[in-house]
Amino acid sequence: MRKLILTAGAIFSVIGLMAQEDCSELFFSEYLEGTGNNKGLEVYNPTDEVINLNAYYVARYSNGSNTYTDGGITQLQGFIQPYKTHFIVNGQTTSTEISPASDPNLRALAQQLDHDYPAPTYMNGNDAIALFKDTGGSGDVNDFVLVDLFGIIGGGMPPDGEGWASITDQWIYRNVYEAGEVVGQDSFYVTNYIIPDGYYFLKWWLWSANHALVRKPGVKKGVTAATMPTVEFNVTMEWDTVPGGADVWDSLNAHYCNCEFPTAIENKNVIESISIYPNPFTSSVKVFADEPIQSVAIFDLTGKRVFSRKLKGIRREAFNIEHLSEGIYLVQVQTTGTLYSRRIIKR
Repeated sequence: MRKLILTAGAIFSVIGLMAQEDCSELFFSEYLEGTGNNKGLEVYNPTDEVINLNAYYVARYSNGSNTYTDGGITQLQGFIQPYKTHFIVNGQTTSTEISPASDPNLRALAQQLDHDYPAPTYMNGNDAIALFKDTGGSGDVNDFVLVDLFGIIGGGMPPDGEGWASITDQWIYRNVYEAGEVVGQDSFYVTNYIIPDGYYFLKWWLWSANHALVRKPGVKKGVTAATMPTVEFNVTMEWDTVPGGADVWDSLNAHYCNCEFPTAIENKNVIESISIYPNPFTSSVKVFADEPIQSVAIFDLTGKRVFSRKLKGIRREAFNIEHLSEGIYLVQVQTTGTLYSRRIIKR
């Protein structure tokens, strides 16, 4: 791949601060910063068009750098279907003394493996990650447009750039004990703390290190402003933590986004052909359709059918599915004329 150098200062001349409509362009849907080299980035297509990924590049700005020279850049490959995801994962298959291989189970979930170091999927929580589009299709940096950004190019969380929290406030420290003796100290960046009886109680930890993060459903476009102090990166504004820890991958290869449920703007009385709510749900969902419903089926992310029900042409029905585990599911509703598919989330 041709190596390109793009500085934070040059980005503004490239992007031109172009306007971006909701649901009109690819954006990051999941950020996986797991243990070792279990790292990955998921891109989501919020449009109703098949998109050629060869026009898109992911770049890493390492350790607060203004350029991606040290962090690496990767051209995406293949095509991405409407309302689908493309997952790129760290491609290191063998371990060295200083760098472990990524988990083969994680690599099996990927549509693309990243190249050798330096590469974007060697991030460690304090790196800005950018998604670019080559609008001219030439591979020329002058044709690159910023379509999404995780973090702040040229910035990190002070004082040593370990990552970002929800609101950067202050560092606190606590002693580390072994067998009742102090053997060192941990430092954490938090938004609030209290000190009853001389002990620190942490209210917030770093979000961008040792976490899997998923974009909130209400996010319909990427971040296109690039540098400090133009933007402040508050993780909780657009990202949620994936429950279960750094190496939990249940939410990969699917993304729930409000772009899949367009609403009528000019005519508020227009009713969608099908609707499912609440979403996310905890125990039951209701299905409404303009046409008589023949059947409803629910599938997990492996394609296994976990629920099905035949109906007799009714237009609305409620289903108790509290037995399902937390996660993302695909609901297929067959009416008299159309097969509809929708994603739902069990909380």
